[in-house]
Amino acid sequence: MIGEDIIGLFAVLGDAGMLLAMAVIILVDGVGFPTLPEVWMVFIFGAHPDSFAWGVLLVLVFTLASLGGNFALYSFVKLVKVPRRVQRIMQRYLNFIIVHDERVLLLNRAAPILPYTGAFMAVSNWNLKKCALYLFIGAMAKSSLIVVIAWLSFDNLRAEVAPWVSLGLVLTVLLVSLIVSFIYKKRAGLRGEC
Repeated sequence: MIGEDIIGLFAVLGDAGMLLAMAVIILVDGVGFPTLPEVWMVFIFGAHPDSFAWGVLLVLVFTLASLGGNFALYSFVKLVKVPRRVQRIMQRYLNFIIVHDERVLLLNRAAPILPYTGAFMAVSNWNLKKCALYLFIGAMAKSSLIVVIAWLSFDNLRAEVAPWVSLGLVLTVLLVSLIVSFIYKKRAGLRGEC
């Protein structure tokens, strides 16, 4: 897995390397290559499960790297000028979703219904301040929830079991998000909003 390779690459740098690995995993995910950063965040949190500062650092790295990944893709799409045909397909997909503007970035944190968000930001000419705010709030909330779940697991369970319980809970949240996303899309299609 790409996340494991990235962590292995930076592990020799200790805690700073783990934070850097988390940032790279999220940046790669933000530009369009799924890396499941939530999963790797649980394992990286396990390096110091008793440290409040470590949890805060992970939340900050997750949030800032998420902004960086989305705006990197945004910049790339603005630079290469997406063909009109692809823009129309993207717009049709966006119209398929119940929320059609920047607010979808918040919804996307709970239910991943919009892939390549940076590209959609560029093609749709969304307000960048709103995008940054919604991305920041969404990433901060999601990463905080993951750290709290991991912390509760590590605090209340044996060290050998805690990462797997945390991972199971995070994967459950991701699965529920995907199901909600599917239902959202299906209902929008049934109402003829696509």
